[in-house]
Amino acid sequence: MLNKFKIYFIILVTNLSVYQIFSQEPVMDRFNATNHTWLQKLSLYDINIEGSPYVNESFMNGVVVLDSINSFSGKLRIDAYAQKFQTLNKSGQIFEILIDDNDYVKIGDNLYSLHKFENADLGEYGILRECISLDNIKLYFFPRKRLKKPIEASRTVANSGYGKTATPEWIDDSTYLIFYQGKYTKFSQNHKKFLQLGLVKEASYKSFRKKSKINLKNERDLIKLVHFISSEV
Repeated sequence: MLNKFKIYFIILVTNLSVYQIFSQEPVMDRFNATNHTWLQKLSLYDINIEGSPYVNESFMNGVVVLDSINSFSGKLRIDAYAQKFQTLNKSGQIFEILIDDNDYVKIGDNLYSLHKFENADLGEYGILRECISLDNIKLYFFPRKRLKKPIEASRTVANSGYGKTATPEWIDDSTYLIFYQGKYTKFSQNHKKFLQLGLVKEASYKSFRKKSKINLKNERDLIKLVHFISSEV
């Protein structure tokens, strides 16, 4: 039964020289992007999985900047499950872009970069979109998706609220993170849990929350809150 819902990856990995890349007419020009490896990759997820593992299914115009020196534009998208950037060339081939934490990617009006977490809850690394960057604290959006597997009827717990799921599906598992004192912390959407982070005093937070009508699920409100935290710490 597990094999029925397994994600199948067909991966063709080839180390490409600059000549090979240009001979395949990629949309993206590499210029002098030495020390950065491109992998040609064909990755097919199980077509029976509902939803999409991507932030946006379609490729969008974007720019990749390597080491703040070399840049090139092309059609880009983010695999929110694998936490990888992908590009599409003129022949319809999908390439995976390998970047490090010195690089950044702009897709549409959004700026993304790769961050190392080394956190059991967040994983080893992830692609983050910068929301606001202050001197002592930063706010990021972490777009990610997870695979929800079917629940067998025989394993359903009575009165648990979980029923049998017909097919596996991609579930949005995105969250907001704050980077403070060298650590990434998940931004709770619950006011009590937020206070447990110990970033601000309860009395001052309640006053600010009431005055500003803060909604912890709204990005604009989170940006206001980060400004408030910055003034308090």
